[in-house]
Amino acid sequence: MRRFRAARKEDTAMFQADGYHTVEEIAPRTWRIDEAGMANCYLLVGDDAALLIDSGCGAGDLQKCVSQLTRRPVIAAATHRHPDHVGGAWRFGSYYASPADIKPVYSLMCRPVFSRAMIRNFGLPRAAAAGAKRAPVLPMEDGQVFRLGGRSVSVGAVPGHTRGSVVFIDGGEKLVFTGDDINPDLWMHLPGCTSLETWLPGADRIIGIMAGGFAAWNGHGDGRQPLEQARRTRELVSELLEKRRTGALAERRGSYPSKDAGIVVRYRF
Repeated sequence: MRRFRAARKEDTAMFQADGYHTVEEIAPRTWRIDEAGMANCYLLVGDDAALLIDSGCGAGDLQKCVSQLTRRPVIAAATHRHPDHVGGAWRFGSYYASPADIKPVYSLMCRPVFSRAMIRNFGLPRAAAAGAKRAPVLPMEDGQVFRLGGRSVSVGAVPGHTRGSVVFIDGGEKLVFTGDDINPDLWMHLPGCTSLETWLPGADRIIGIMAGGFAAWNGHGDGRQPLEQARRTRELVSELLEKRRTGALAERRGSYPSKDAGIVVRYRF
């Protein structure tokens, strides 16, 4: 891995942008920005503008990192409003999110104090979280299209992990960015999560997109999301709901099939 040289981004598949962000080119004019192993952000660049999907917890200076990749105006948007996905959005002035996530429970969770706490709890220095602020939220609708110039990215609603969870669909490059809505470790026990029944149609929508030949990228880990994993996560949810329907699973908070499984659903009934 080598340090990025702005004039020659084409010859670097992965580079360390600063002390907090590692950047990987995953498709033409498309980068995964790993924020110190905490969360992924994605930068999609068109001829006229760029779209930043999620902004991590806010460690370091994400805007400075992005400026190494493009000089075009940057539109920030969120797959959902949790503190590890909107913490750095203030550096871009404002960001788009679903109106369903512009609710008190999500606004409370997205206060900078929670982003700062996550950064500190991850073992990063206190200075990494300095200066975090709230950012104005702009409403973003299902079906909305961000036209970047020679590249368009559409929004698809997938309520589940939050009521306003969305995916971003790049039909030209056949990419879909899924946030946390069908991750290998699916969290459905946080304040503001929907029911598993509500989650299922959105999961089917994502799986349908992936089955159409789209490469999927999620909000954590190395970002890569195989179709087999998405289908298995859906199977686990269906099994969980069936066990509850038949009385084989009492109301509780826990993990399925177990907290040590490779693919697990964390839930609350």
